[in-house]
Amino acid sequence: MNNYNKILILHALDKSTAFLSAFGEQFKDLYFSYDSTQDSINKAKDLLSDLEPKSLIIYLGHGSSSGLYEPDDSHEYKKYFLDATWGNFFFEEHDIFLLSCKSNEYIKKIYKANSSVGFGNIISSKFELDHHNKSDAEKILLQQSDIDRFNNIYVNSSIIVIKKLVKNEICFFDVPKYLRFTINSEINQLLLDKKNSNRLHFSRLLFDFRNEFIYKKNPIV
Repeated sequence: MNNYNKILILHALDKSTAFLSAFGEQFKDLYFSYDSTQDSINKAKDLLSDLEPKSLIIYLGHGSSSGLYEPDDSHEYKKYFLDATWGNFFFEEHDIFLLSCKSNEYIKKIYKANSSVGFGNIISSKFELDHHNKSDAEKILLQQSDIDRFNNIYVNSSIIVIKKLVKNEICFFDVPKYLRFTINSEINQLLLDKKNSNRLHFSRLLFDFRNEFIYKKNPIV
């Protein structure tokens, strides 16, 4: 079906992305985490460069519309692991699933990949939530425990879909459909929980997550 040469799950690991290690627990043979040391960064790029088309690349970490960040425990995120230029080099002819902030904008600059899935602004920490509430008129009133639960929901939902992809039960272009289905199920359960006083604010995070991720298929040249 997908006929992937290899599958690589690459995790830019620092304190703020440690929760994404759940992918490593589920996909031990496919997962590699790297840190902010140059040797580790170089190893991660070596793994990417060794992939033969067509492979599946799943990237976990922080990002922006301009690129994917290196791990950074200071939370400044100034150094890109891959900007658009290097992204086009490393992702050429591969399918890419980029679980990082603003990757829905970043993949618009990646024209050499086969197909891509990118995400919107994912509020994955209290730091990011506080930053949002300072700059956005519509506040999201949640606690750290709510953010942790949100992270667990979209990570577990992504893992469910990636498992189907790895087992060749679905094609890559089916990923958005199945991911929306799993997120919708979580939203329905959340809204039915009348005891949860934060359910409306919480559901907004899930609605935004669901509505902002996109699929992009590049034309064959």
